[in-house]
Amino acid sequence: MSKTLQGNGLWERSRMMLTQHKDEILQTNKEIIKLKMPVLHEDEITIINQNVARSYAHKEALEVLIFGEWGNRKETGAVTSIHHQKKFKLELDLGYEWIDFSEVLSTKIVDSEIEVFTD
Repeated sequence: MSKTLQGNGLWERSRMMLTQHKDEILQTNKEIIKLKMPVLHEDEITIINQNVARSYAHKEALEVLIFGEWGNRKETGAVTSIHHQKKFKLELDLGYEWIDFSEVLSTKIVDSEIEVFTD
């Protein structure tokens, strides 16, 4: 009998990986680096609400740090609408984005002028 058929020889010789196995390995690696939403202190939530209201009232530029499972991102624009204290509309250079208050990690008023287009 050949040595390739003894013990683990058959598998050692082929060294083949199925696409399903490769996809499962990649998915597992992604889940390892998945971030969890931190719990914000009440003071931070108050500051977020105040900055959103100020941006809405005075059409000031607002920098928003938004939580994401694969990484946080920053957006800068002016708040043009607030929907029942659940989300707000941030007017960006190329359009707008609705942002949930539950996804906001921090906000900061920016000193630059942003041109706001109203409907």
